[in-house]
Amino acid sequence: MSKVDDVFGPLAGPLIQEWGQPAVFVRQEGTTYNPTTGAVTKDTVSYDVKVVVTKLTIKEFAGLYQENDVKILIDPAQIDGNYITTGDYFEVPYEYGTQVMKVIDPTTYRGANPVFFVVIARPQ
Repeated sequence: MSKVDDVFGPLAGPLIQEWGQPAVFVRQEGTTYNPTTGAVTKDTVSYDVKVVVTKLTIKEFAGLYQENDVKILIDPAQIDGNYITTGDYFEVPYEYGTQVMKVIDPTTYRGANPVFFVVIARPQ
């Protein structure tokens, strides 16, 4: 581990836990094929987490992002250190229900030992 990991690594989790909002992170583990029916179902694991949801800045709209996309910050310790992929999604409760937000661009900081993830997600 580097000095950056030693100093800043322990800060991300408590900050998100303090100011984050509750959500559910749903991770796709694989698929199951039923030979009788021919149906393919996704195998998922759900985690109760706290996340920080923010809007994208105007300069982040260039490229594949849309105006309603959001940025989600999450501590990797909450999801057992798993990496986030584009097959995953968040269920974020709001005043009038739950919003499903599909991961479209996951980014990790600090490589093999992530300090936190910044995820661009699209409300469905």
